[in-house]
Amino acid sequence: MTMHHDDRPGDDGTPMAPMALVRPQRSRIKRVAGVVGLAAVLGSGAYFTTLSVTTDNEAERREVTALGTPHSASTVDPRPSASGSAGTSDGTPETGKTGGAMQAAKAEPSFEEPAERVRKAREAAAKDGVEITRPLPARTENPAGEAAARAAEEVTVGSAKEGGTMRIVTVRGDLSGQREIGWVAGGVKKHGEVECSQRFRLYNEQEPKTRPNLLVCWRTSAERSVIVVDTKIGGRPAVAKSLAVIEREWRKLG
Repeated sequence: MTMHHDDRPGDDGTPMAPMALVRPQRSRIKRVAGVVGLAAVLGSGAYFTTLSVTTDNEAERREVTALGTPHSASTVDPRPSASGSAGTSDGTPETGKTGGAMQAAKAEPSFEEPAERVRKAREAAAKDGVEITRPLPARTENPAGEAAARAAEEVTVGSAKEGGTMRIVTVRGDLSGQREIGWVAGGVKKHGEVECSQRFRLYNEQEPKTRPNLLVCWRTSAERSVIVVDTKIGGRPAVAKSLAVIEREWRKLG
């Protein structure tokens, strides 16, 4: 007796999802996970940064909350609608004015307007006792610095479960005033050619705040730059550790 396995992928005419579409999703999840430790240090309600994730065929901007939850700027439901997958036995979709209209309506993706996302972010922050009043003043245009920031490579080690994370940013270019250096609002201490600070002003804060469990150290020049962001949940990051990492990465860029 011959058995027919009708539940195998592809037997009903529906092509299997290529692996190329699965890998970018895993990559995005892995990169977002590296931000959770930093978000935990900044506290609930601090919508402090935007994570840009770029794949071969899409670019997403995600606001990361203090709970480490990414919020996509636009969300598209990847699941096919019931009417979109319905059809005749030979795989062709059914025709007809009513069926066609319903199919088109359900198949059309839904995009959330930026203003609506901002409103929801403000409401969520207000519930946590954080009032977002205004953004930071616009920075002076710096095309070279912005280009270096886009070209920078980033590696994150550690995790919130391990008690802290360290983000290492390197580039052959000048990152002065860019990326995490832009958070710094005074309290800069020099250690030779390296500068460090624990005083920052995030975009939802009117006044700078010293954060003992967050340390940003950097060394920049016109040819190369290294930034280290060290967080220690429930403790204080060691300056010597960041200095050693910057020295090591600086030599690599030389």
